[in-house]
Amino acid sequence: MSADEVFTHILSWATEDSHRGRLARAFKSNMGDSAELQAQRIGLLSVYMKREAQRA
Repeated sequence: MSADEVFTHILSWATEDSHRGRLARAFKSNMGDSAELQAQRIGLLSVYMKREAQRA
């Protein structure tokens, strides 16, 4: 999966009413305008992505 596909998949979670959905929305909108927060968000989102990949 390419990086573009990963980000597209992660951003598709933004419509969910879940923790990963809230994270995806915050990442997409750059809530807080902080590079450190964005790095933390993408770290958490990557954990969700890894879990999803392991289930497949």
